[in-house]
Amino acid sequence: MSKEKFELVFLAGGTLLNVLGTRLRRQPATPQESVGAAVYTLGQVFDEQRDQLADPQAVERQIATIRQELCAPKPRRAVLAGLAEELKEQVSSVDELADAAEHVRREMAAYLGWRFGGWSIG
Repeated sequence: MSKEKFELVFLAGGTLLNVLGTRLRRQPATPQESVGAAVYTLGQVFDEQRDQLADPQAVERQIATIRQELCAPKPRRAVLAGLAEELKEQVSSVDELADAAEHVRREMAAYLGWRFGGWSIG
């Protein structure tokens, strides 16, 4: 490989890493991205705090169900409201996890209110 081609490949790789790094560190720009970021954070906090929960498998299933519903073509507001309330009850004993679950609930309300016109949870 010639020196010029190597430099071009090297620069392109560096640029790609820079773009990915910037994309991953930036603040969410849309309500949908805010929900995604909140759910991602909830997953991280859950992984860190799972040993403090009475039934971590149930919480893990609840988070997966919320993710699945959010990824549906048209998320069902009533279902998400119920799932958020159940999750809140399941994690109430762990403060950091309860805060992350509440943040997800607020972001879902803002997202669905923006998307479906005026709806909010609780």
